[in-house]
Amino acid sequence: MPRKTDTRQRMVRSAARLLRRQGYAATGWRQVVADSATPWGSQAHHFPGGKEQLAAEAVTLSGAGYERLLRGVLADTHPADAVIAWADAAAAGLESSGWADGCPVATVALETAHSSDALAAACSAALATWHAALATSIVEHGAAPAEASALATLVLAGIEGGLLIARASRDAEPIRIVSRELAAVLRARARATAAADGESGGHETVGA
Repeated sequence: MPRKTDTRQRMVRSAARLLRRQGYAATGWRQVVADSATPWGSQAHHFPGGKEQLAAEAVTLSGAGYERLLRGVLADTHPADAVIAWADAAAAGLESSGWADGCPVATVALETAHSSDALAAACSAALATWHAALATSIVEHGAAPAEASALATLVLAGIEGGLLIARASRDAEPIRIVSRELAAVLRARARATAAADGESGGHETVGA
C-alpha cells in the first residue's frame, strides 16, 4: 500500500511530465491519475485547490529540476560554453521526444499566465531561479551585477525563443544557432570587461 506522500509525489511528477508535453488544458485529472497509478479520489484529498494547485506544484518541481541541471552545466565552466551545452542538451531532448518535450515551464506559462495568478507566480518563480543561476555565473566570470543580470535575461529569452522555433519547425538547428550567437555575445562582453579592467588596473576576466 503506497504511503500518502508517495501518492502525492507521483501525481505531481506525472502532472509535470504531462504539462510539459501537452499543456494545461489538455491535461486532465483522469490522465494524471492513470499515469501516476494512483487511486481515483486521491486528487481531492491531496489537492484541495484543484487542478490549478496541482499544476503550480508541478511547475515548481520542473523548475527546481531544471535549475539543478543548469547549475550543473554552469559549474566550473565559462557561461558561453555552458549556454552551448545547455542548448545541445535541450535540442537532444526535443529530438528524442519527437518534438514533444520543450521547456518544462514555458508550455504552461504561454497558456495560463494571463488567466491564473497562481500559475503565473509559479512560472515566474521558476524562471527567476534560472535567471539567478545564469547571472551568478556571469558575475563569477567578471561582469558587474547589473550587466550580468541583463545578459542573463538575454540568454534566457534567447534559449526560450530558440526552443519555441525549434519545436514549431521540428528542426533543432534554430536553438543551436541561437546558442552560438549568445555564446559570441558573452565572450565579446567578457573581452570588453577584461580590457576595461586592464585599463583601470583590474584583473583580467576569467575565460575571456
